[in-house]
Amino acid sequence: MKKSIAITAVAACLAFSAVAEARTSSEGEMRGYDQCIEEAGRDSLGLVTSRNYLLDSAGESNFYYVNATRWEDGERHTVRLSCETSANGRHLINAGLDQGRFSQDASRVTVEVAQN
Repeated sequence: MKKSIAITAVAACLAFSAVAEARTSSEGEMRGYDQCIEEAGRDSLGLVTSRNYLLDSAGESNFYYVNATRWEDGERHTVRLSCETSANGRHLINAGLDQGRFSQDASRVTVEVAQN
């Protein structure tokens, strides 16, 4: 009985966890990514982006989240870029650049079963 409860709890947690997919970008996604980087590069000296980025496709818009570094006062500093483009990547809707990095903290699932 206790074993089936634990298995059910673990299965439920796994069913509701987010799924990430690593794949090559489509032509439209890459066009939007390039627009995002170009916009951020206008205000950044020596902008160098991370090889990987997060893309959230939501209907008629794509949202990009990119980690990068740039020169500030003679030192490299980390920055994070966030952009929204049209789904085909032709139009940049908005872009933001902030200090810091985006991170994906590994989620940890714990299950505790009450003992009698």
